[in-house]
Amino acid sequence: MPMPVADGFAPYVWASSAAEVAARHGVPLEHVLKFDQNTPPLPAVPQVPLAQSFARLNEYPDGRYRELREAAAGYVGEGVGWEQVVVGAGADDLILLCARTFLGPGRRASIVGPTYSLYRIATQLAGAEQGEEAEGASVLWRCNPNNPTGAVVPAQELVELARAHPAAAVVVDEAYVEYGGDSVVPWLSQAPNLIVLRTLSKAFGLAALRVGYAVAAPQTAAILEARRAPAPIAGPAASIAAAALRDPRLDVEREVAERERVRTALVEAGFDAPPVAGNFVLVRSREPLGERLEEQGLIVRRFADGIRVTLRRPSENDVLLRALGAQPGPAPGRGATVLRTTTETALRITLDLDGTGRARVSTGVGFLDHLLTLLAFHAGFDLDCLAGGDLEVDEHHTVEDVLASLGTALAQALGGREGVARYGSAVVPMDEARATAAVDLVRRPHAEIALTFSGDRVGGLALSLLPHALERFTMEAGCTVHVEAAGKDDHHVAEAAFKALGQALRQAVAAGGAGIRSTKGAA
Repeated sequence: MPMPVADGFAPYVWASSAAEVAARHGVPLEHVLKFDQNTPPLPAVPQVPLAQSFARLNEYPDGRYRELREAAAGYVGEGVGWEQVVVGAGADDLILLCARTFLGPGRRASIVGPTYSLYRIATQLAGAEQGEEAEGASVLWRCNPNNPTGAVVPAQELVELARAHPAAAVVVDEAYVEYGGDSVVPWLSQAPNLIVLRTLSKAFGLAALRVGYAVAAPQTAAILEARRAPAPIAGPAASIAAAALRDPRLDVEREVAERERVRTALVEAGFDAPPVAGNFVLVRSREPLGERLEEQGLIVRRFADGIRVTLRRPSENDVLLRALGAQPGPAPGRGATVLRTTTETALRITLDLDGTGRARVSTGVGFLDHLLTLLAFHAGFDLDCLAGGDLEVDEHHTVEDVLASLGTALAQALGGREGVARYGSAVVPMDEARATAAVDLVRRPHAEIALTFSGDRVGGLALSLLPHALERFTMEAGCTVHVEAAGKDDHHVAEAAFKALGQALRQAVAAGGAGIRSTKGAA
């Protein structure tokens, strides 16, 4: 029989999945946007080659995780030794570890709400009581910055709290500290009952790896280390996380700027959106905002007195702002989100011209996904493309509509086309194949596409569709595109063509001085 839990126990509840929301409200799955998970809009790029990180899948990881612990100690600051770091499968694993270590029947935890629900769950699973009062509590759970309010408590206040209750473990969850928090790590030597929790799920963009770590005074860390699971983190995840901590490549400044842009738009629209320190905004309201947004395929975290909205990319955030009746302010960079629904296809494309070449493409046509990923990488665009079409008929409609919508996104992202280089060209060899591409971003739609193939298909893609699809891309983008490619291997011919087009677009959209580069004075 399972151990009993406290009356009123409720497990952690995830928000509805995109598929569930689509089915519930009759919204195309491709149009559903999730604003509920507090993770970055794009994944981090692993700094460890995947082949290297997966080379020893037959072996257990190093159970001491010294490499990861040393990297974490170096990241949090001077004066912290690797022995003071305890790792776990995400910060959630460490919350449960702290509860198992310091709580039990007859003990009590201090939880000041509203805050992260797992503190309550961990407390109840340990058989302990809970309440807000700190006096007499065995564990004081504190989230700083707090989730979901984004409020920040000065580190000195938390240090004084720990000093005032030396018999209690004061667990400070700093999952969002990179977004504006005040860390208590520098005070660990002065308050040895402090335990700091960190994660690589938020600012680092590695949530799928499930890597977290605790930092504590040596004697406290030793107690936790002795009680943690033998090998809670997979070897590849530990290697990727260690590399990320040694050389952090975060987009925090851009995320914070976007947070303030979104919050300002909400405030100007009359919403109660207080200042926050996190990768989200909070809207306080008794109205059913979450339900209304879900009906439109926009998933947020709902609370009794409001909603929490995770930041995505600017053009996607603008979709949510408009759904709430707020007018988005000028977005940083150049980007666009295009939603398209016909009787044959449904799709969503988010394009950022000032990206790093990261792409997530899922159209149901594998070789098309590959070609679009190549184009985005060589153009330096960030591309998110999700499409569903009548593939039971054939791939024609999906291929055409995806390329057409990509052209629409490019046109929207370019705006008035001021300040761009305008022209771009490239020659790309691919073994025996060779492709040339030339682009002029002036608003004179014209396409010259000559792709010489010897066969009919590569994978699930009929090659005859590519010239027409590139023509549709050109017409929707409102520019001039010339692409030629030939060779003996059709796979190489297509790859070379999309790589060359990407390289030409990279040059054409680059900064080229003020105004429009045309003697006519207009694009």
